Amino acid sequence: MSYLCLATAQFDRVFQFYREVLAFPMVREWDRPNARGALLDLNGLRLELLDAMREQRPFALHPPGDRLHVVVEVPDVDAVYRSLALELPEPTTASWGARWFVVRDPDGVPLSFVQWIASDRSNE
Repeated sequence: MSYLCLATAQFDRVFQFYREVLAFPMVREWDRPNARGALLDLNGLRLELLDAMREQRPFALHPPGDRLHVVVEVPDVDAVYRSLALELPEPTTASWGARWFVVRDPDGVPLSFVQWIASDRSNE
């Protein structure tokens, strides 16, 4: 299975955000002298979080900007929105056939929750 990997200098905050605030299940985690990380399941997309400062040679991290968006498809975006204890703008209906909202993780990476409502886009 393929997965997305995010390296962070604030591992504890980012891990807590994905694991506790967003409640994504953990597949596995590791904590060794030169490596710490976790693999989470984002509704079928695997997300690996790495502690950039624990690597044998710490990563040079640059601001993520908006080049990368993590997109999580859900069956009921309004239910997901209501389940989060975060102050966010309410989900909106987009002209491209979806209801969605965006939250940013502690590093600023945008995470979009999307519910396809156009019949030609569902189960794509």
